[in-house]
Amino acid sequence: MRTYPAPQRKLALFAELIVLLFTIGCTSCGTESSNNDDTDTHSDTTSSDDSDDSTDTSSASADADTDTDTDTDSDVDSESELPDADELTGNETTPSIDWMTIEHGTFTFGSPADSPCRAATSENEVTVTLTRSFQIASTEITQAQWTALDLPNPSWSPGDNKPVTVINFLEALVWCNKLSRLEGLEPCYNLTACRGDFGSGCIDGEGNHYPSCGSGGFIFMCNNPIHNYEDRYSCPGYRLPTSPEWEYAAKAGVTDTHTYGGDLVSEPISACNDQPSLNDIAWYCFNSDDEAHDVAQKLANPWGLYDTLGNVYEWVDYYFSGGTPLDYQNPGVPMTDPVGPPEGSIEIRGSHFSSTGCLLRPTDRLYFPGIYRSQIIGFRPVRTIFE
Repeated sequence: MRTYPAPQRKLALFAELIVLLFTIGCTSCGTESSNNDDTDTHSDTTSSDDSDDSTDTSSASADADTDTDTDTDSDVDSESELPDADELTGNETTPSIDWMTIEHGTFTFGSPADSPCRAATSENEVTVTLTRSFQIASTEITQAQWTALDLPNPSWSPGDNKPVTVINFLEALVWCNKLSRLEGLEPCYNLTACRGDFGSGCIDGEGNHYPSCGSGGFIFMCNNPIHNYEDRYSCPGYRLPTSPEWEYAAKAGVTDTHTYGGDLVSEPISACNDQPSLNDIAWYCFNSDDEAHDVAQKLANPWGLYDTLGNVYEWVDYYFSGGTPLDYQNPGVPMTDPVGPPEGSIEIRGSHFSSTGCLLRPTDRLYFPGIYRSQIIGFRPVRTIFE
């Protein structure tokens, strides 16, 4: 077993825990707490799901079940509203992105009950049909692709080819809308009632920067509703993938092993063991040196996507508050083009550079408040193909 890099990693993780605990208790954050018994697990995050293995205190976010489609602080007054952050400035350039076409199809969402480090209920298997093909970025959006749309770069670990990070869910939606506008497409999101500092990262009043944050008047947040299309798949512009779209693309047709690199070995959630099946395809706690890396340095999955496992988590456009299976309304009934619950916290996928190896499965599901910014979260956009 490899030990974690000390003392930097422990300090960083402790700092993230403190930040999120403050977020949960902060009445100015526009969140409302609720009890959630689905304690995760993930020793390297402060998020929650429903794994049975966890003993880690970082599961504090089990109480962060928030309606964070947005802020959602319902009293954003007109005087405090900003100019729309997704409006074009005239300084944008089209980012260079390799778009991969994912053909519509049917697959099994979730994982078998004997999968290592599997969540107890949120990964329940169900047949899902996606009726529309879509394009998806081959990599997580990089800092160069982010700044091409004339947006400030708040990333914790700078580098043109590293994923953009320390951006919350709503800030990722701004990028999607700007690219839609730049290409003459109808935006997928309504971001007209927002406040806070867009793209400011995590900085205190004395100018000190931090790797994560989720509270304070500077946090960018918006009012509901934010979706221009209730059916996410019907939007012609760029958007974040739904949870089923993300998993379908990440699995890439692989059904006989846990990952496209092979099977994983079960291990404690708090461990950091060598997982041979991951080393050629993913950055995780054993090989990352506890930092994000340039995209596309590992092998792509069979459908041409890089870093779907490890490097950084990816925001998806799906409300999820831990423990809820995809088919929560009609268990076991096949689903077509699921859009999920109408509210909740925001799902993230793919694990990250400090994750325990057995968590790097395309079926692993976590969540954070949508206003949360972190060095471990980025995004990967999609666009529906209309035939």
